[in-house]
Amino acid sequence: MRIKSLKINAILNALRTILGILFPLITFPYISRVLNVEGIGNINFSTSIVNYFILIAGLGIATYGIREGSKYREDDNRIENFISEVFSINILSTLFSYVLLFIILIVFDNLHKYALIILILSIQIGFTTLGVGWVCNVYEDFLFITIRSIIVQIISLFATFIFVRNINDLLIYAIILTIANSGANILNYFYIKKKYCNFSFVLNSNLKKHIIPILTIFSISIAMNIYVSADTTILGILKSDYEVGIYSCSVKVYTIVKNIIASVLLVLIPRFSILFKDSEMKYEREKLFNNILNILSMLVIPASVGLLVLSKDIILLISGPNYLSAVPSLQILCIAVTFSLFAYLFTQCILLPVMQEKLIFISTTISAIINIVLNIILIPMFGVNAAAFTTAIAEFVMVMFTMIYSRNYVKFKLCNKNIFDIFCGSVSIILVCMIIFSLNLNLYQEIFSSILFSAFTYVATLFLVGNTIIREWMGILIKKVKKINGFKSDDKYEK
Repeated sequence: MRIKSLKINAILNALRTILGILFPLITFPYISRVLNVEGIGNINFSTSIVNYFILIAGLGIATYGIREGSKYREDDNRIENFISEVFSINILSTLFSYVLLFIILIVFDNLHKYALIILILSIQIGFTTLGVGWVCNVYEDFLFITIRSIIVQIISLFATFIFVRNINDLLIYAIILTIANSGANILNYFYIKKKYCNFSFVLNSNLKKHIIPILTIFSISIAMNIYVSADTTILGILKSDYEVGIYSCSVKVYTIVKNIIASVLLVLIPRFSILFKDSEMKYEREKLFNNILNILSMLVIPASVGLLVLSKDIILLISGPNYLSAVPSLQILCIAVTFSLFAYLFTQCILLPVMQEKLIFISTTISAIINIVLNIILIPMFGVNAAAFTTAIAEFVMVMFTMIYSRNYVKFKLCNKNIFDIFCGSVSIILVCMIIFSLNLNLYQEIFSSILFSAFTYVATLFLVGNTIIREWMGILIKKVKKINGFKSDDKYEK
């Protein structure tokens, strides 16, 4: 099978993630006016309920499927059997999830008024399972995933503006959300069957061997969810709804930045699963990981610095002046996002491919406990900022544990020259933003100018201090431009 370009895959997956974030941001101002606060609250509450059952149905199947399936993709018989077995487990977990959902809807009276919307949104559970999207990741087929996601998102965007006109259209909006979030999985099902393998539902003894690793990964997801949401939950218990609202604004921005960069790292799992499978490819995997480590540093650190400097403007843009007290907590979370993404790198690209889920679970559990304990101690005194601080501490603990564990499998080192280059580039970002702030531009001009000129100055600074990665990229770009110009010149000459 032809090996796909990691650069192209990373760009495609990042584009899909960005659009997945962008489309809801476009529709939110319209929907919040049309459905009003009560309607939005109804949808968000129902979505939060359904998300728990999506988690239960999913188990750790997608992550496990990508890791193990990548090892078998060259063997048609083994990969078909593997996909059928994992798909069958997913079908069973989905049925269990639906049964549990129906029981809860019947038992709890206060959910009855949300029942219809919850049932509509719960269609996502079945669609996600049926779509077996993780198979496309196994074959590194991110082009199809991106194209079908864009098409479905565009259809959903227009459908929202056309069909959702007032509060009475709440059910219509729930249907549109379901289509936007999982409708493309129907296309996935037929596409994968036609292009890759004709998987099916099976019941055999081989299913048992997948259960323990899947449940281990699932336990990691549970622990991760606890330590990600613990600060908000404890803040709500110990403080007021106002402080939860303020903190939610900071977390929203933090999550967007983290998800965009994490989507780039996601494409690496199949490649590292293959490299770790062959013991003779030690040099190749260490070279690839060190390159990624240095490139990630060049992306994450300046992004965090830029976000920190522009925190006030971003809060004003997304939520308005009533949320300005969220600025300090967002600035603290800018540090947390750096730790989080490095921990994600070690977890997804080293520990997961070498099947060390137990080490990931230990790291996550310790981080969760520290986060919860610190939240209980500090939130009563420092409120929102304490919640952000404890998240940063938890992410730091997570990255330290995963880094220490990862050293047993891959030798890695962040280049000292690269650290110096990033420091110089980050300083240039701060200086550029300070100059732009002094010009008294309006909010949109200030944000746009800061991002544009900071990016240009950062790249220029790295080039001037002799950063090898930037100079290599610039060399490739210049060669391609010359090649294109050469073709144009030849065409002109022939005419």
